[in-house]
Amino acid sequence: MMASRIIAQILVVGGGYFVRAFIEAYRQALQAAPAGAAGARQAAKSLKHKLSLEEAAEILSVSKDAGLKDIAHKFDKLYSANDPSKGGSQYIQYKLLTARNALYDHAIERGEKDEDFQNTQQQKIQNHSDNTTK
Repeated sequence: MMASRIIAQILVVGGGYFVRAFIEAYRQALQAAPAGAAGARQAAKSLKHKLSLEEAAEILSVSKDAGLKDIAHKFDKLYSANDPSKGGSQYIQYKLLTARNALYDHAIERGEKDEDFQNTQQQKIQNHSDNTTK
């Protein structure tokens, strides 16, 4: 009888400490949540810019000074080949898209005009939407 009383007392006292510790941890988590979300957004933004031109060129199998048409051609070919509905990988598509954007930005910075590239991309989008509505 005495042992069960001691065990019950330990559980009550220990449970009280556990509840107080849990409440304090929960308060700290609530206070840190806004900073955590901002930190996650900042980390995501910085990851977008971590891909070097050399890595981007290697991913698309083009030179880092490739023209917009070459970049678009290789991107389209590799992106469609990695379509998840055809057994491809969404992760690889993301890497291809990131590489294309890095090389595209570099080409624009070098002075290439993007009107032709924009028109080509808009035509592809229009053709795709026309095909899906039929």
